[in-house]
Amino acid sequence: MLTRSIRSGLVVLQPIVLLAFALAIPDGADAQTDVVTLHNGDRLTGEIKSLDRGILSFDPPWSDTIQITWEHVATLVSSQNFDVTLDSGERLFGTLLDGAATSTIQVGAAGANRDVATGVVVRMNPIEGRFIERIEMSVDLGYSLTKANSAEQTSLGYDFQYRDELRLLSLNADASTTVSENDPPSTRMNTSLSWRRFLEGREWDPVVIGQVERNDELGLDRRLTAGGGMSRWIADTNRRRMAFFGGAVYGHEESNGIADSEGSIEAAVGITAEWFRYDEPELDVSTRFAIYERVTGTSKTRGNLDVDFRWEMFDDSFWGFNIYYSFDTNPESTTASKSDYGIVTSLGWDF
Repeated sequence: MLTRSIRSGLVVLQPIVLLAFALAIPDGADAQTDVVTLHNGDRLTGEIKSLDRGILSFDPPWSDTIQITWEHVATLVSSQNFDVTLDSGERLFGTLLDGAATSTIQVGAAGANRDVATGVVVRMNPIEGRFIERIEMSVDLGYSLTKANSAEQTSLGYDFQYRDELRLLSLNADASTTVSENDPPSTRMNTSLSWRRFLEGREWDPVVIGQVERNDELGLDRRLTAGGGMSRWIADTNRRRMAFFGGAVYGHEESNGIADSEGSIEAAVGITAEWFRYDEPELDVSTRFAIYERVTGTSKTRGNLDVDFRWEMFDDSFWGFNIYYSFDTNPESTTASKSDYGIVTSLGWDF
């Protein structure tokens, strides 16, 4: 039988997964005339799908989409219009012209051509690309059983990201339930949604966030959080990314069946960091940390830390584990713990 955490996670996933499968049906309209030249002299003809995390996704006519390590690419040529992001945060728009020097791409738009070293290019997406081609998704499932006290833990994790020239939409959902002979069932669930708008020529971008949380260990039946602020990339390369967020949110809690009648306003700061290695086996480490300080009502400081490790086992599948830590200096329930932490192992798939 699926636990409550798994059922709750599936409710979140269902509409997005259905939409993704609907849009994944090939339309056969994409012309495969792009050319990739590698440093070893090989030339491949097909369609450039994207560049992200140091990997160029390329669709040749004789195979499914293949992945090419970006540092192996010498030049690119394409008549498609691309959104090209540099490690400085600058963004260029245009086609990829022939005649660029080795380890260089030439971006051309409205007669203004620009040569860019491949080493400073961190992201590239066709502007005319279909919605589904801009989506990254992963799902992981975990289960553990301890004989000593018949402790059973199930977990579900889901990550969804959509990015285009103007915005970045992210959804993260994690849920776990622990059942044992000596203790009542304990559920932890955290679902967060964020929307980031890219502003041309600006160092800071506006961000809107929303969260739904539950944590039985902290005596928290439900917490709804919504707000916004500004975010800035601290680092964005083919090996690592780091972004800072600062803003304000409105929160409403329900603990042990007692709802907070007024809610509260909180100052929020957070940081996200990613480090990835595309040499086999691929390794991905991501960290999310946020602190909320209540500025109305009863004084309280709370926060969440999540660290995810993922190792590639074979194509599009990974083994990973998650370390989480949550704290609340002034929980609504006097019998609740002020902190909760744990480690969850899982198997997952990328889509």
